[in-house]
Amino acid sequence: MRHLAWLFILMIFVACGEKKKIDQPTSSAKYQKVYKDDFTDTIQSFWRTNQITHPDRLQIVPDPLDPSNDVMKISLEKGDRIAKGYRNEIVVNPKDSFGYLNKYSYRFMFPESFFQKEEKKGIIVLNQWHDEPYPGFTWATKKIKARPPFAMYVEHTPEGEFYMILHSGIRMGNVDEMKISRWPGKLEPNKWYTFEADIFWSIYEDGYVKPKINEVCFEFENVSQCTFQATNMYHKIPNYFKWGLYWSGTQEHNRYIYYDDFEMKTKRIGYFPPEKLN
Repeated sequence: MRHLAWLFILMIFVACGEKKKIDQPTSSAKYQKVYKDDFTDTIQSFWRTNQITHPDRLQIVPDPLDPSNDVMKISLEKGDRIAKGYRNEIVVNPKDSFGYLNKYSYRFMFPESFFQKEEKKGIIVLNQWHDEPYPGFTWATKKIKARPPFAMYVEHTPEGEFYMILHSGIRMGNVDEMKISRWPGKLEPNKWYTFEADIFWSIYEDGYVKPKINEVCFEFENVSQCTFQATNMYHKIPNYFKWGLYWSGTQEHNRYIYYDDFEMKTKRIGYFPPEKLN
C-alpha cells in the first residue's frame, strides 16, 4: 500500500509538471513578432505614412489581374520630395537590434508604364533597411556618412534596360563590407513577383541576408549566391524597414507599382538568452 501511495503522489507531481510546461509559452511564441497585411480595404495600423507626399500617392485598388483582390498602389511623380529624397515610402520599425532574425516577404508587380525609357542612368528603390544616427546624435548632428545596409532597387540604363539590384552590408568611410548583386531573371510588366528575405542582424561579421525573387537567388560577380554574409548594423540602434518607391532624381517619367501580401516575422535568436529579454 505504501508503494501505491508513493506512486500516486508521483503521478500527480508529473501531471502538474506537464500542465505547467504546456501552459507556459515557448520562447518563439513569446518573443516573435508578426506583421501581416493583405491590403484589403486599407493598410494596417503598424505602418507609418509620414513619408508619403500626397494622399493620392498611396491607394488601395483592385488587382489588375484579379479584380476580387485588393492591392496597394504606390506612385511617385516628378517633384515628389520628402526628407531630402525623391520618395513615397511607408515605414514599419520592428525594433530589430543585433541578434534578431527577420523573415519577410511580399509580392510586387510593374505596370507597362514603369519601363518607360529614361535619358539618364538611374535607380528606383523598392525596399530598404535604413540605419539610424549613432547613439547620442540626430540626423542634424550626424557627421559620418553611411549607406543603408540593405536596399533592393531597379537600375535602368539609357538603352532602356532594367535590372533588379540588391546591396547588403555596411559602407562607411574606409569600411566597405557591401556586396552588390543582381537578380538574373527578366523584369516584365503585368506579372506578380514574390520577394522574400531572411536577415540576421549583427554588428559582427556573422550578419547575413538570404534574398530571393520567385525562388531564384541573386548573383554576385555572375555566380549565383543565396547567402550574403557581412556586418549589417553600424551600432546597436535597429535599422528600420522602408517600402514603396524612391528614385535617384534622374527620372523624367512618373511611375507607380503594385504591392500585396506583406508578411514579416522577427525574433531574437542570438547573443542573449531568452530569459534576459524584455
